[in-house]
Amino acid sequence: MDFSAALLRYCETAVTPAWLDFNRALALELAAGLPEPEIAQLFQRIGQRVADAAPLPRCEDLAQLQDAFNAHWSSLGWGFASLEEQPDALRIVHACSPLARQFGPAASPAWAAAFFEGVYGRWFQSQGLPPTLHVRALPPQQDAAPPSPLIELRLGRSAA
Repeated sequence: MDFSAALLRYCETAVTPAWLDFNRALALELAAGLPEPEIAQLFQRIGQRVADAAPLPRCEDLAQLQDAFNAHWSSLGWGFASLEEQPDALRIVHACSPLARQFGPAASPAWAAAFFEGVYGRWFQSQGLPPTLHVRALPPQQDAAPPSPLIELRLGRSAA
């Protein structure tokens, strides 16, 4: 079984038709009116506000934190997250976000990545994240066909 294709089919169910035309028109206006770095900043701030509006309970370990993330995303139909400890960072993978599909081809994959940087960054801060650590999105795979339904992020020390 092709896991990527199955995941992509699952993700397609997250598209809300009622907002599709509005969101795609909004994406076209954003892309036409703002430089890409400003759009990414906007989406990161939106993600921070979303996290502020949906605070997480205090979690004792990564398993509890992943469960808290997924309880929130599940309640919205916004996919799911997995956390994986690595030697020098924490890998965060968010699957099946409806953002890319809602905004359509005018939207850069960086928009959704910036949104999730904002959300996860704020949620980690609320758990007592040291100020030396930051959540950063990894660049999307440009050659993925079909486009990957995964957004990969990294919690670690920022490069100086």
